Parts: sequence; structure tokens; C-alpha cells
Amino acid sequence: MILDKCTDACGYFAAVAAAICLGSFGVPAKSKVVTRLDADPMVIQTYKSTISFVTCWLVVLSGEPIKFTSWGVVSGIFWVPGGIAGIYAIRNAGLAIAVGTWSSIIVLTSFFWGIGVFEEHVRSELGACGACLTLVVGLVGMSRYSKPPNRIKEVDGEEKDGALYEEITRVPSGNDLDVDISKRTVSRKASRGKSDAANTGNNETKPPSPSRAYLEIEAEPLLQDDSTDEDVEAQEKKQKSISIMGQFTVTKREMGIIAAVFNGLWGGTNLVPLHYASHEGFGGPMYVISFASGSMLVTIALWVIRFLFELYRLDGAVLKAFHALPPLHIRQMWIPGTLSGILWSAGNFMCIISVTFLGQGVGYSFTQASMLISGLWGIFYFHEIGEDMINRWLASAVVALCGILWLSYEHAK
Repeated sequence: MILDKCTDACGYFAAVAAAICLGSFGVPAKSKVVTRLDADPMVIQTYKSTISFVTCWLVVLSGEPIKFTSWGVVSGIFWVPGGIAGIYAIRNAGLAIAVGTWSSIIVLTSFFWGIGVFEEHVRSELGACGACLTLVVGLVGMSRYSKPPNRIKEVDGEEKDGALYEEITRVPSGNDLDVDISKRTVSRKASRGKSDAANTGNNETKPPSPSRAYLEIEAEPLLQDDSTDEDVEAQEKKQKSISIMGQFTVTKREMGIIAAVFNGLWGGTNLVPLHYASHEGFGGPMYVISFASGSMLVTIALWVIRFLFELYRLDGAVLKAFHALPPLHIRQMWIPGTLSGILWSAGNFMCIISVTFLGQGVGYSFTQASMLISGLWGIFYFHEIGEDMINRWLASAVVALCGILWLSYEHAK
């Protein structure tokens, strides 16, 4: 096999490569094409699962036999729902804070499995607790200083708030114009009829000239804004919030952070089955085929479940339920979807190599340096973090990274 002569150096090299790929796979998910289409997170995850399944067979070229273990399905059960939540987190909380949140939590879950379940030893329990505390401090700091910038645009020599300017310049659709103008129309027609009748002395009315109609509209606006600033602010808050069972209301950004936490807790355990599969001879690249195949099966199962839900919601209307499923947008999505899938597949392959050589605690923890890569994308490319917060966010990210390295050091063979 191509990796038979590898040492721990291969594991560290794979961990660095995994951090770069996993820290960048979310960039296509935030591209203008995907944002404009508002593609469903399940659609993007489907592209990732498909590309992972298509590319997994490349390990055969390295001399690996085609073998399958059911532990791959278990990995898929963890990864696919976690991946959907991760994409939702990136779209709503931002790339920097989403990856930073789930990466830190993945380190904690990795050490929980390594120490609590697999009974891996640590150099010092007190040192491990200190490393966890350092990681938590860095995580809190990244969340605290991930405030997006207040975008300012210059219009006619004056500085305007970007969000407000966008609302003013956007052409409203029919759904935006929820104003009752029937009474005003009737009254204007009635007054116009009386005026024309008085001028002509008969019951026939003349149509108003274009200039007159223009003057009438200019003199008397058709739409009157009786809403107050409080109403506008409440409406904007409603659009940016989500109601949970009618009891709790959270913002989309907070919901994105919750999704990132779920991805860290649930999706972050997707390589735990590799520990058990390795006892059956499925370690390293040999596990890639099982992982990708199992993930594809889970993805298909989730589409079936979603179809059944739509079928139930639409009272058994099969055709309507099918059309209610989120579109794949193949023509527009194949480039960003494929690129995101390739980056993730490469990162996952490197993760498997890293965990195989370094173990769950050190190997998987080290790959979570991806949060710094995603943070750099978020700061310098997407401009998700305000300039006044960048230095503080970077300092918090360094603290979190120190916690990761400290945790890795506390792991003992």
C-alpha cells in the first residue's frame, strides 16, 4: 500500500492539508450564485455527498481493495445531518464564526470519546482541564467579536447606511405593497366625475390629460406611509428572527450558531466509528469507500423522509409533494457544489489519514485548525467581521488554537 511506510509525519502533514480544505469548503457555499438562489442546505449537502461518493473510488488506484463495512453507514448518520446543519450555520452565522464554533466543539467531543470511551491516557488531568478552559475562552471571544461591520455607502456626497440604502433602492414587488387603496380610488373617481360634469354641463366625462393625471398623482401621493420607526424596526426584526413552536424567538444568526453547535456535537463524531472499523481491518484509505457509500445512502434516505413529509403535509398529493422538494439548481449550482464537494472530500480523506496515524484525540483535534483558515476567508474575502473587531477576533482565535494544541499535547499514547 502507498501509506505502509508512512510515520507520524504523514499524519501531521495530512492534518494541515485537512485544515486548509475543511476551512475552505464553505467558501463556495457562500458564493453569490448560491446566495442568490437561496439553495437549501440539503441541496448543498447532496452535492458534497455525491462528490464524496464519486471520488472515493480513487483510493483503488493506490492499491486498496474494494471492501465495505457497515460502520461507514454509522459515520454517514453522524456526518450528513451535521453537514446540513453546518451549511445552515455558514449561511446565517457567517463562515468565520460557524467553523470556529464547531471546530472547537469537535475537539472537546474528540477528547470525550478518546478519554471517556476509548480510555486514552492524558499526560495530566489538570493540564487537560486547563486546555479545555483555554479553548472555551477562545470560543467565547470569537463569538463575542464576530459582529458584522456596519456597511456604509456614499450616495450624492452623503454617507448612507448600506442596509437602509438597499431597502430604498430595491424595487418593491407586489407582495411588498400591502396597502388598501380602494377607498381612495373611488373617492377620486367620484370627485373627478362631479368636477367634469360641472364644467361640461352633461353626464359625459372627459378623460384627464396625461399632464393633469401626473399633477394629481404628484399632489396627492397614492401610497401614504403611516408606519412609525418602531413599526419598521419591528418588521425588520421579525424578518431576521425565527419562531420555534410559537414559544421562543431567536435571530437567524443565533439559529446559525445553534446549528454550528449541533454540527460540532453530532457531526463531529463522524470518525468515531473509524476506531471500531480499524479493528476489523478498515483503517486508513480503506475506510474512505465505506464512509462515502454510507453517507450517500443516508443522504438518499433523508430525501425520501423529506418527500414523505411533504406528502403528508399536502394530503397525499404525490406530484405536489415532488415539486415541493427543494430544487437542485444543477445548471447554476454544479460549479460551486462540485468545488465544495471536492474540497470537503479531500479534507475528509486527510482527516482519516491523520486520525489513523495520530489517533482520535491528536489527529482530529489538529485538523480543527481549519477555523483559522475559515476565519481568514471570512475577514479578508467576505468581510464578515468589522475592522474594529478583527484584531480581537484574531486574538481569540489564537487563544482557541493554543487550546487545541494544548489538548493535543496532553494526549499520551
